[in-house]
Amino acid sequence: MHTDSLSTGRLAIRLATAIIALLFFSFTAGQSAATELITAFGDSVTEGYCRGVCHGYFEVLKSVMASNGREVDIINGGLGGELTHSGVGRIDIFLAENPDYSLNNHCPPQTQFNGRRGHIIMIMEGANDAIHGVSWQTTRQNLQYMIQKSKTAGVTPVIATVTPDYKYNMGSCNSGIIGSYNSAIRSLAVEEDVELADQCNATDSSWGSLSCEGLHPTYSGDVVLSNTFWGVMPPPDSALTGALLLLLLNH
Repeated sequence: MHTDSLSTGRLAIRLATAIIALLFFSFTAGQSAATELITAFGDSVTEGYCRGVCHGYFEVLKSVMASNGREVDIINGGLGGELTHSGVGRIDIFLAENPDYSLNNHCPPQTQFNGRRGHIIMIMEGANDAIHGVSWQTTRQNLQYMIQKSKTAGVTPVIATVTPDYKYNMGSCNSGIIGSYNSAIRSLAVEEDVELADQCNATDSSWGSLSCEGLHPTYSGDVVLSNTFWGVMPPPDSALTGALLLLLLNH
């Protein structure tokens, strides 16, 4: 009985010490650490078009997350006109251990974030593949490469379906070639066990009023895209605090 009480007491002391340490860590991190950083990777839908090049949904998403109590900085990793086969190589810029964002798109370089890698990357590509007649099998394979590269780098990927395309008469994103892409993307998300932002289903019925020319989102469209991403956004990186707690409980 005495031994059990002693063991329970020691565990309670360890737990209390861990909690105090975590509270201290959280306070000091809040005072000194940089804001959480995530990456928006994709084509012109990400980079920005209707509101001006370099003004994409990532700007709206930053505000959406802040209004929900989560302050973030978001790297604009969009590049207009990009096909997924090019994205497979370009994504390495954002997955590097010490990223150099001057190698990014033609928008003003976000070099203030150099050396910092986003711990989440949102991947939304495939629209240009459809325009150029790339098979859904090839697009799916390229997106899978991007997901697997992200995981290997220790970055959490979030994959998105492709939005409708009325500009090039492809119509609904749940039919035709884009529909085949999106079916493949949904199955890929399940296979790779990653979060899916189903931008197709979020926008399909209202895309005419959410886009400026049938292909790129307006501000209202960016709001829908942002809310959809926010709905599946992984939590902040808690690896360090988790490791600290484990360390303290085992000593």
